[in-house]
Amino acid sequence: MEISSVSPGLSKKFEGLYPLKFNIEISALPDVSLTLSSDDQKLNFFKHKDPQFSLRLDIFEALNALKNKQVPTKCISGDIETAIVFFGAIASSSIDIELLVYKYFGDIPTIILRKMFVKPSKKESIEDNDQINKLLKSFRDISIRLDRIEQKFPNQ
Repeated sequence: MEISSVSPGLSKKFEGLYPLKFNIEISALPDVSLTLSSDDQKLNFFKHKDPQFSLRLDIFEALNALKNKQVPTKCISGDIETAIVFFGAIASSSIDIELLVYKYFGDIPTIILRKMFVKPSKKESIEDNDQINKLLKSFRDISIRLDRIEQKFPNQ
């Protein structure tokens, strides 16, 4: 219901795929299964015994899939065609993931998600490079000073 309210056209895209049963396995997180039909949507914390497809991702692949809106086909088992149509419909929708994460998980996960997905502007990356170069220069200067002190006082 939440996703339908955020992206109203999405449920119409799924109607041709109903009923859907699939598993999502992300390393270090509990297994999840989804059952979707026109009158019932269930999220379960167990695996379906006979899913149409399964999605197996490690945590980095899952974050990358969220960021790029692409699921690697090597991570899908079962009916790959249905899975691709399903994930393609999600990718083309206008779901605000940040809003959903904020609503259900709070501020800190939302900030982390935003930091991971926001691309720095060219100006910020130039400023970051300048700061990094200044820091490296100061480390080199300190290293040179230490070398000089060691030469001046070799036995201490």
